[in-house]
Amino acid sequence: MEVNGREESSDWFVEYLRRQGDWLEKTRGNLMVAATVIASMSFQVMVNPPGGVWQGDPCPSRDQAGTVQVCAAKAGTSVLEDDRSKRELYLGMVISSVVSFTASMSLILLVISGLQLRNRLIMAILVTFMVVAVFCMVAAFLFAVALVQSDNQIIVGILVIYVVFWIVFPVLIIISQLVRFLCWLLCCRPRLRRLMPSTPSSAH
Repeated sequence: MEVNGREESSDWFVEYLRRQGDWLEKTRGNLMVAATVIASMSFQVMVNPPGGVWQGDPCPSRDQAGTVQVCAAKAGTSVLEDDRSKRELYLGMVISSVVSFTASMSLILLVISGLQLRNRLIMAILVTFMVVAVFCMVAAFLFAVALVQSDNQIIVGILVIYVVFWIVFPVLIIISQLVRFLCWLLCCRPRLRRLMPSTPSSAH
C-alpha cells in the first residue's frame, strides 16, 4: 500500500509538471518577445545612463602655477559615476542591468536552441531566468529614478509605494499559484487514481 501511495504521488506530480511544460511550449513566442524587450531595456540603460555622459574632458589646460594640467579622459563616460554621494545607487543600477541583460539573453538562447520545454530542468531554468530578469529590471528602474531625483518628498513617497507594490505583488502571485496547485491537486488526483490500473497486493 505504501508503494502504491508513492506511485500515485509521483504520477500526479509528473502530470502537473507535464501541464506546466505544455504551457511553456505554447508561450514560447511570448517568452522570446518578453526576453527581447527586457534585454533591450537593460542595454539602453547602460549605453544612455541617467544624467547623461561627459561630452568632453572638463579640465583646464593649465593650473594656477601655469603648468599643464593632465586629467583623466572622461568623454563618453557616465556623469553620475563620479558622484560619490550616489555611487552606491549607480553601482546598483549597473549590477541590476547587467544581471537582467544576462538572464534575458540566456533565456533567448535557450528558447531558440530548440530544447524541449517539457523537460523539468529546462522548465525550471527558464522560469528562474525570467523571474530574475524581471526583478532586476524593476530594481534597475528604482535605482535610475533615485539617481536623477532630488530630495523631493513626493517622489520619495512614490518610490516607497513602488517598492511596497513589488514586495506585495509577487507574494500575491505565489499565493495564487499555490491555490491553483491545490485546486488542481484536489480535482485531478482522484481522476488519476480512477484511471490508474489497480495493482494487486502481494500475499503474505
